[in-house]
Amino acid sequence: MTLTPQDVFNALPIVRDARLALSTAMPCSVVVPFATYSPWLGDAEFQATYEAIRPNSLVDQYRCYELWRLVEQTVRLGGDILEVGVWRGGTGCLMAARAKALRAPATVYLCDTFKGVVKAGDKDPGYKGGEHADTSADMVGALAARLMLPNVRILEGVFPDDTGDELAAHSFALCHIDVDVYKSARAVVEWVWPRLVVGGVVVYDDYGFAGCDGVTQLVNERAGQSGALTLHNLNGHAVVVKFA
Repeated sequence: MTLTPQDVFNALPIVRDARLALSTAMPCSVVVPFATYSPWLGDAEFQATYEAIRPNSLVDQYRCYELWRLVEQTVRLGGDILEVGVWRGGTGCLMAARAKALRAPATVYLCDTFKGVVKAGDKDPGYKGGEHADTSADMVGALAARLMLPNVRILEGVFPDDTGDELAAHSFALCHIDVDVYKSARAVVEWVWPRLVVGGVVVYDDYGFAGCDGVTQLVNERAGQSGALTLHNLNGHAVVVKFA
């Protein structure tokens, strides 16, 4: 069946108006904007990098492209890049590839237990702990090597509990938090916020996804903090900009 663009747009309200009956206290529906501008499709360098990292990532191209563009806009501020919750290294290596192409001096620190989700609690209905353990530091290192990324450093262990001291003297321009659960995300943002440069950005990958209620709650709790602007991107990201 071949559809015209108008056929597709006529069907969107049907999808958009459907409420999802999920085991979560959050109001949920299928989020379908009417917007059509898709700059990632016209960015050949991004597309090539995304195809290279896609087998190592659970993150779709919309969120990957946002990280790609945020690297461009934040590395000029000075400071390094931090990702906590790496899985197989896809988004971390994507950001590192962009920083390398821009000849930015930033090091991209990729921090994970490589043993699955930690600190799951009663705020996290979708997690019990140990999920996403099908990875290893060697797997991430192999991807970084294939992409020839000398700016990647891998830290294995719970962050910041085990490895935060190694980075305590660093400043950061961009932090990607992809840890799925409330207590872990809170520990990361509380550690990185005083080390984030003015103009720097924290991105929560798990905002607004069913099962990640704890991360959504954390972002909403912190939305009123002074010196910060919190944006809900309909791709599923929460983006927090530090302005003071």
